[in-house]
Amino acid sequence: MSPGRHEAELAELLAARCAKGSEGIATAQRGKLKRLFCLLEGRLAFAASNLVEEQFGETLVRQGLLSPTDRASAAAEAAKEKLRLAQVLIRRGLLGEEALATAMEGHVVELLASTLDWPEGELRFDPGQPKLDGEVLSRVPLQAAIVSYARAHPPSVDLLRTRVGNPDLELVRVAERAALLEHGELDGTVRELLGRLDTVSTLGELIETGHADEEALLRAVHAMRLLGVIAPRRRSAAERPRTAAGPERPLTREEVEARLSKSEGVDHYMVLGVEPTANRMRIREAYYALARRVHPDRFRAGELSDLLARVEVFFTKVTEAYNTLHDPDRRKRYDERLAGDAKQAEEAAAAESDSSFLARQNYLRGRELVERRRLTEALKFLRNAVQLDGTKAEYALELGLLLSRNPRYRDEAERALIKVTELEPTSTKAYLALGDLYQRAERHEDAVRMYREVLRWEAENPDAVARLTELGLDPRKRGLFRG
Repeated sequence: MSPGRHEAELAELLAARCAKGSEGIATAQRGKLKRLFCLLEGRLAFAASNLVEEQFGETLVRQGLLSPTDRASAAAEAAKEKLRLAQVLIRRGLLGEEALATAMEGHVVELLASTLDWPEGELRFDPGQPKLDGEVLSRVPLQAAIVSYARAHPPSVDLLRTRVGNPDLELVRVAERAALLEHGELDGTVRELLGRLDTVSTLGELIETGHADEEALLRAVHAMRLLGVIAPRRRSAAERPRTAAGPERPLTREEVEARLSKSEGVDHYMVLGVEPTANRMRIREAYYALARRVHPDRFRAGELSDLLARVEVFFTKVTEAYNTLHDPDRRKRYDERLAGDAKQAEEAAAAESDSSFLARQNYLRGRELVERRRLTEALKFLRNAVQLDGTKAEYALELGLLLSRNPRYRDEAERALIKVTELEPTSTKAYLALGDLYQRAERHEDAVRMYREVLRWEAENPDAVARLTELGLDPRKRGLFRG
């Protein structure tokens, strides 16, 4: 089940019943986890879960209304006398009916939000009056619970855009769901949204001309769509606009794969497919064109549905690019950063290219001089090579081997050879050279450790075997003398 589908199905199940003032029990189940939502006269009156930590008593503890000790004691008494927990709490004077009803409202809203956020689940509605004798009930309007949920779900604005729909989506009010708005005070952004639907039809126009901030407006649209209070306008074939280019070409896997691959590691302009000189209108057109063509909604079913996750990542990039480039201030800062990054990258590439080339030339010259036994000159070139490019293990190894020939350079040789083992942990030549260096310095334990390290990477290395044998050690055993 794709992201958002369970959310929409549960919201629709509840909205359809609440709009008619129905009574009954909505059951949501995911594996062994089961939650119940009881409706009375079209409102959420009660919620329960089969998970211990989600039961009402635990909610009272989390809300700070009841201590764990009192909760456990009251639950035991309720079970013994076959009473509801609320009845025992009221009888003991621990909590009053008003406080319990308020707590139940929070419990219902919290469980519903968590259930709407499930990626999948099984749903069922059983009509009829729920048996809730002895329970303290809430009277939560569904629209209040859904608006509360939509304020935080999904948490990402980019994911919110994909849930809400295509920017050129035409939205209309649904008269059959108007009753859902009669209970409770409407959020100010919701009121603005519903009022402006009389003059503005598309989601894109709502965002462009709205007074509320974009995210708040999108979340209001999300809530109203979940409730079914607004819905996409259905057009007949005759109403659909025709262009000179004819019908839209089918979306192919090759096209989508190409778009996804081209979006890797590129800037916002390339993601949208516009020139850096593009004006706001062009940027908006490019965003809308991509939204119509590769909006994640198109991949929630069908033969391309396996691409959904990657398309959602891509569309997040598209949205971020649009948000940045469509806002003049954000675009200015982005362009400045882009220019700075380009200059820095150019300078770094030039420096790296120059230093890498020079380091290689010094290394090759140094090796040549070593072969010709002009060691003093070779040392100068090999030191230059390591200084210019400290990432090449072969440069440091050649320097370390040369330095280890002269006791005066023992410390520098050790540093160079250790650097080799850091850059290339499997370099048996470096470990062997270190072992010999330590042995000459009478650091016998360190020498043995290095010879053992050689055998760790090359079990039959004849030089390491010979060195350990000369020291009276069994190469096959760690730290034990022979005989």
